[in-house]
Amino acid sequence: MQMSRRRFVQGLACAGVVTAADALLPKSLLAAARQSNVSSAMPVLTGTDFSLWIGESLVNYTGALRPAITVNGSLPAPVLRWKEGDTVNLRVSNALPPGSIHGDQTSIHWHGIILPANMDGVPGLSFDGIHRGETYHYRFDVNQSGTYWYHSHSGFQEQGGLYGPIIIDPIKPHPFSFDREHIVFLSDWTDMDPAKLMRRLKKRSDYDNYSKRTVADFFRDVERDGLGYTVEDRKMWGKMRMTPTDLSDVNANTYTYLMNGCT
Repeated sequence: MQMSRRRFVQGLACAGVVTAADALLPKSLLAAARQSNVSSAMPVLTGTDFSLWIGESLVNYTGALRPAITVNGSLPAPVLRWKEGDTVNLRVSNALPPGSIHGDQTSIHWHGIILPANMDGVPGLSFDGIHRGETYHYRFDVNQSGTYWYHSHSGFQEQGGLYGPIIIDPIKPHPFSFDREHIVFLSDWTDMDPAKLMRRLKKRSDYDNYSKRTVADFFRDVERDGLGYTVEDRKMWGKMRMTPTDLSDVNANTYTYLMNGCT
């Protein structure tokens, strides 16, 4: 399929379809899913004036319907295409339903963008956040070019799906030519309530770590490095209350990895 250079390669083509889940899911989410409000194609918004509404939709990445936080019904959020030197106006509305696991306040932080503090979108630091039913008007000059991204700075909403790419075209043409342009946006998804996942990590960070060293590893290290060195190595990690494989504390046992919103 020939794709426009201003379009994503692929959008969220695997949105959840509601089945007999009435007894398991809130009516507000079921109604949202029946309206098919999860985008099946990644929109690209261009210009200087943008209207973004933050809501909740059902997605299905693992075989189970889960509530995600979306922007204009899309996950990831729409691509925002700006032009260096322009002044952009972004009206962001909070349309989260009552009782949402994502809370009743939201925000958007423009990651890497040089702008005034009150436009930075960090609740408690630069503004009070956007409460349910409210709209916040972001307005700032675009003084740079390149690829950036935007995401929520409220609670765990970024983990729940509120993130999207920003492409800023330079004033001067690129000093090179190309036939097509592809946006590759990598993210991860968990079916768990992100707040619950954080609480679990705080209680036991290695809960999902299946790559810990075993007794067999101990004897293998003894054979290779000697008993004294191996024992001292284990004691060192024990004193730090750490494991040398802690990079695997958060892994695919917890997360489903996404590219442009698809597994």
